[in-house]
Amino acid sequence: VCSSDLTAALRRASLRWPPRNMALKKARVDRGLYRCSMCKETFKRDDIHIDHIVPIVDPSKGFIGWDDYIEKLFCQEEDFQILCKYDHEVKTLLEDEMRKALKEVDNENKSE
Repeated sequence: VCSSDLTAALRRASLRWPPRNMALKKARVDRGLYRCSMCKETFKRDDIHIDHIVPIVDPSKGFIGWDDYIEKLFCQEEDFQILCKYDHEVKTLLEDEMRKALKEVDNENKSE
């Protein structure tokens, strides 16, 4: 099984993870409206993301192993947060920049 296939299958399975759905339910403020954990504004369901507070793949360490990946993917309710699309994008960009910077430092250290 290809690792990208396994990752996709695990991600699909996590959509039905009860703690994930409980976090969404907790963020509901009215019918079809949810509060963003960061900006505290309310948004329709299509305008939010259910985010792992602790990234599934740590930006500073990278992929450690499947056990770690699965444990972080299927976390508890309090380890999820509801973010509007904008705040989720900002968080993701920051994590990506961290990964990129750390990879560059790692590559520089290897070439020395």
